[in-house]
Amino acid sequence: MAGSLEDELGDILEKSRDGKGWTQSDLARASGIKASDVYRMERYEFVPDENILQNLAEALDLHAPSLIAIAKGRWVPQPIEPDPSPFDIVCLDLFVGTYPVKCYLLTCKATKATAVIDTGGNPEAVIKKTKELNLQLEKILLTHAHFDHAGGLELLDKTFHCPTWIDKREPCPSGSRDLRFLEDGEMIKLGNLNIEVLFTPGHTSGGISYKVHDSVFSGDAIFAGSMGRANSSWPELYSSITQKLLTLPDHTRLFPGHGPATTVGEEKRNNPFFCRTA
Repeated sequence: MAGSLEDELGDILEKSRDGKGWTQSDLARASGIKASDVYRMERYEFVPDENILQNLAEALDLHAPSLIAIAKGRWVPQPIEPDPSPFDIVCLDLFVGTYPVKCYLLTCKATKATAVIDTGGNPEAVIKKTKELNLQLEKILLTHAHFDHAGGLELLDKTFHCPTWIDKREPCPSGSRDLRFLEDGEMIKLGNLNIEVLFTPGHTSGGISYKVHDSVFSGDAIFAGSMGRANSSWPELYSSITQKLLTLPDHTRLFPGHGPATTVGEEKRNNPFFCRTA
């Protein structure tokens, strides 16, 4: 599940600016560089030298060595070791148009009970993979209702006739004939597994993550080396990450909705948003 990062320098700058409520011109003034250069960086057209990256990091309260490493292509998380707990995870790289999205098949080894975590925008690929593996979906678990994560819901509902879970504060997605609502700390049974619900809002108002043993399916809350876009609330998203996800043990595996899998320890050491707070 290793691969290139979801976010580049431009994404990190834009999301960090958003947290301060700054325009590109504000960042230019604070860091002493041209507004046109900020514009070019955020359009992936320009990567400056390390001195400028240092100035940008200081202005935005980011961890400079981590920002430089990502900007210069020197860091990606190490490939994770499979969780030794009694379940299997299959990661599907799906696409909404040309945009890659991840969804996950989680299977209890003892009972073969299976859940899909986020549907992606290509439910046919999910159905094909379950047939290849001889799995029968029992549950659909959504981290949030954005189309790239819930757009395949209707076809999966019709194919597998299984219920869908989502946080009660999230807008209801279309396509499920049996939609059920979750709260923070609730447990969901999947065969012999207990899946814990972690309320991680900020990307959306009802964003949640799912924790099973030492693995967390975090949706669009945190990415390797970055964080999600704060469509609902930047302070809430930052708090969800620092107070929920990064308080878990360092070996905890994080399976995001985009980009490579990572661990809590990797993000505490290498994510420019969180190195100073972890």
